[in-house]
Amino acid sequence: METGSFSTHLNYIRCIRLLFSNAELVFIKGSNVQKSNGNVKRFQQLAQITHRSIDFDWQLAQSNYAFAQITAPWFAVKCYYSLYYRESILAYLFDGTSTGFTKGGHAKIRSKFRNLVKLGQITISNQELNSVHQLSTIRTFPLIASGSNTRSNFWMNPECSKSLAKKLMDYALHDQKMVHNWNLRTKKDRASKEEYIQKSELSLLDFFFWYRIKANYRDLDYIDFEKGVSEFEVFQYMRAYCSAYWHYCRLLDKAIQKILS
Repeated sequence: METGSFSTHLNYIRCIRLLFSNAELVFIKGSNVQKSNGNVKRFQQLAQITHRSIDFDWQLAQSNYAFAQITAPWFAVKCYYSLYYRESILAYLFDGTSTGFTKGGHAKIRSKFRNLVKLGQITISNQELNSVHQLSTIRTFPLIASGSNTRSNFWMNPECSKSLAKKLMDYALHDQKMVHNWNLRTKKDRASKEEYIQKSELSLLDFFFWYRIKANYRDLDYIDFEKGVSEFEVFQYMRAYCSAYWHYCRLLDKAIQKILS
């Protein structure tokens, strides 16, 4: 039987899969379009290697559900990096932005893609994915009915994407609390948190980044095999995650090829 936490996250992953499944990406070439270089080729190779590893894990999980439990803890990390390599390539080809090729470029690539969306240089046909919100706006999204996010069909509810945005905001705030060692019992740190909320933005395109942070640095409490999550349920999680990843991967690859052609 699925635990409540696992059911919630499975809904969120199925929601992001649904949003990507019917989306197309239109990428307007920048005025300073770059050609492929050594860094682009290096990241293309890394993306291909990581993609093959993801495909291999998926094939094994299909043949034996038990393998899904083995690979699931690192699956979000692999999917994120495969997409990060592609996003970094696309940002560079667009206008020469090279921060993705440097150490610690992850936050800068996220900011770059949010700006591209805001400026209309990337347009995604799905409105939820094509939106960038201030954290202060996400904070005002209506609360969902208690327990509704654990229902098996919640991912099909229009409220799910807003609930997911609030969850990603929670991850962002938790990350900042860890980085800055906020003590929210103090007025100074509460003010620091509020300042961060007022100046920061978030997009559902950040999904893979924040789930990688959760898997890589925080916890995987929602895939706790000692609390009733079965092999098949973890396989369902992996299947939905694979599908969301493949859809976004396809969109990025098409945009890259358009610039290179």
